[in-house]
Amino acid sequence: MQYNMKSKYMGYPYLNVKEDFPALKRYKAYLNTAAQGLIPKQTSQALKRFLEKTEKDEWEELREEIEKPAKREIAKLIGCSDEEVSFSIQTTDGFRRILLSIKPKEEGNIVGIDLEFPSISMAIKTLSQRNHSEIRIVKHRDGRYDILDFEKLIDEKTYAVIFSSVVWVNGFMLPIREISEIAHEKGALVIVDGIQHVGAVNMNVKKLGIDAMAVGGEKWLLNNIIGSGFIYIDKEVIEELDPPAQTLMNFQEPLEGWSKWWATIDKDPWIPLEKSKTASKLDWGGGKPYILIEALRSSVEYLNNIGIESIEKHNRALKRKIIEEAEKRGYKVLGCVENEDRWSSITTISTGMGYEKEMEAVKSMREEGVQVSYRGSSGIGGIRISPHIYNDEIDIEVLFSKIKEKI
Repeated sequence: MQYNMKSKYMGYPYLNVKEDFPALKRYKAYLNTAAQGLIPKQTSQALKRFLEKTEKDEWEELREEIEKPAKREIAKLIGCSDEEVSFSIQTTDGFRRILLSIKPKEEGNIVGIDLEFPSISMAIKTLSQRNHSEIRIVKHRDGRYDILDFEKLIDEKTYAVIFSSVVWVNGFMLPIREISEIAHEKGALVIVDGIQHVGAVNMNVKKLGIDAMAVGGEKWLLNNIIGSGFIYIDKEVIEELDPPAQTLMNFQEPLEGWSKWWATIDKDPWIPLEKSKTASKLDWGGGKPYILIEALRSSVEYLNNIGIESIEKHNRALKRKIIEEAEKRGYKVLGCVENEDRWSSITTISTGMGYEKEMEAVKSMREEGVQVSYRGSSGIGGIRISPHIYNDEIDIEVLFSKIKEKI
């Protein structure tokens, strides 16, 4: 693809937040957020305050002080209500809870994609075995997906269409809204892994027709190795989901409140409370890792304060720069599309020098402080470049200078 120079991102002024990310001092250019994001100092400070308060035993009501503010920030970021948000350990934990709650159709099928992230594909595979369901795999076309291929595979027996909204290998953003329309017409749920999407570019779950989604905090939500994550469940779908086992906090709070309920001497512990009508139905069901929730709240608040629209413009302007530099050198941009509204913040390039040479170059660059990854699957692969808000044009120039030196 030859890039259209009449880009709406041409001349966009980049964000200037590098000082908020102390880890950048370790690198010449950190362009590897699709592997692991960097944590802002504001989140580090929030965690210090959390520990100080915990040490002094100063918390009054953790649900009010930590959980609800975190849900508000996440809901603001993805365009849903607070009640449709709950929490998980990174992506896979939440995704597994969602999958285990789906009601299968008799002799039903699940539709997925061939470039799926392995943790998700393995979860889908084991779910299909448990439910005795067929798996139908949409094949990519040179790193892209055609909506017609989904239309051919989704039918009245499909009970779930499950995919990563942005492909981890090359950054291709799937046509989510169009897939949702086809799936819903056939009575199927749309379940999304949003980890390579949320926080990098805008995602409104309502406009896209997503029924359920899991997102880890370690990449574009700037929580790196902390272990945080969240799940989203559309309020119209919550009642349909049927978790295999629910514990106390998966149910609605008693009318008298938890404090009085715990003290009531005539309650029968074997009589369940009313089923929850919120995403908490799929929650852990007991005590929560509030330090993870607070870390996620702080980082999402940081992103919301910048504004996802500004972040999207910044990241897509950097992608434009990467594509220009790659094409100027005759490199192939894998799975890229001309429609800029379908751009993620991931770009994967092939220099044409082959796997061994490119892998060697990536390893050497990383040793010299230029952080990118090499990723491949289902017949495609290349050098994956994934800038975020803490990057600018200079980082891209450093990278391509290094590639030229190594290849």
